[in-house]
Amino acid sequence: MRLLLWPSLILVAGYGYMATLATDRPAWSPDYALVLLLAGYWGVHFILKAVRHGGDEYLFPLAAMLTALGLVFLYRLDAGLAYRQIIWTAVGLLVFIVVAVGFRDYQRLEQYPYLFLSLGLFFLVITVLMGTRIGGAKSWLTLGTFRMQPVEAVKVLMVMYLTGYLSEKRELLVQGGGRSVWGPLLVVVCLAVFLLILQRDLGSALILLVTFLAMLYLSTERLRFCLAGGALFGVGAVLAYLIFPHLRTRINVWLDPWADYSGAGYQIVQSLITLGSGGIFGTGLGLGYSQVIPAVATDFIFATMGEEMGLMGSLGVILLYLLFSIRGFRAALKATDEQGVLLAGGLTILITFQALIIIAGVTKLLPLTGVTLPFVSYGGSSLVISYLLLALILNVSETGGEIKP
Repeated sequence: MRLLLWPSLILVAGYGYMATLATDRPAWSPDYALVLLLAGYWGVHFILKAVRHGGDEYLFPLAAMLTALGLVFLYRLDAGLAYRQIIWTAVGLLVFIVVAVGFRDYQRLEQYPYLFLSLGLFFLVITVLMGTRIGGAKSWLTLGTFRMQPVEAVKVLMVMYLTGYLSEKRELLVQGGGRSVWGPLLVVVCLAVFLLILQRDLGSALILLVTFLAMLYLSTERLRFCLAGGALFGVGAVLAYLIFPHLRTRINVWLDPWADYSGAGYQIVQSLITLGSGGIFGTGLGLGYSQVIPAVATDFIFATMGEEMGLMGSLGVILLYLLFSIRGFRAALKATDEQGVLLAGGLTILITFQALIIIAGVTKLLPLTGVTLPFVSYGGSSLVISYLLLALILNVSETGGEIKP
């Protein structure tokens, strides 16, 4: 309860900014938005308390803190997007409480790994055939005025499939296995990565592959499998670089964005200028100029945070993700069964690695991947799936009893 006060204060401070300092008044009422969000977060807390959920008490406040920060900065960038994100936050909290309360026995879900696999591949195939290309990647499905990114759900579905398969075949994999064990696993992972490459969603392909290798290590404790997978990834990356012109462009922009600062390198150049202008303590909320960056509300919202909260605020956001990863891995270590270890570990790797590569892309440590910052960036499907993922980790943490720091 004490931890949940912090995201509540962030939301109240954001409301104060909207009511007193914001120059653009939204068409919607910030009063109702504040009440809805506070009621949602505190309602979830009291529901979990009422059903005596014994999960890690730190996970939900950490996610709420990240979401609250994201909503404040989204309003500062685009009040219309903030309104939609508030609605998606309410949907995400509803999904969270349904999964956290209705599926506390996560082992029941892991009885159907091939159902999750089938759903994941179906979403990938339908996106390849009927998807809409936005921002270079054909990763969106458009149904009238409604748009979604099925790949967000695919990531979780693949983790749940891998959890069921690896826990079932663990002994055979450790002993070396054979074609009957390794064949289906490698075919599935390669097929999923290939379908993502066809969509030109290389960021999601990288996240899925890294998550697979990490889960393989968690299951077998054989580092050579990960090294072999890393070598194959290196070969695949070189081939992708030779085949896909847009990947070569991204690599060149990463190496020297100033060579084409008004064209392909414009986003990253403006991001670096924005981060640099923030200094140590930032310019203050609403006093930055990051809105000149294309797709700032999705791919580059961390740049806005860095400009207006400075280096200290940026490190604070990174620290929140670090704490989330620590609690997620503690839940995996405390799990009483192999499935719990793999599920909590895989989902924690999924969300923290995604945060790592987008922050690294915005700061030019890695080539830009175009994925969202979990719980923070604008995106309905990403936010809802993040809360579903959070609920699954919370349920795993309950099996190990109450987790203390």
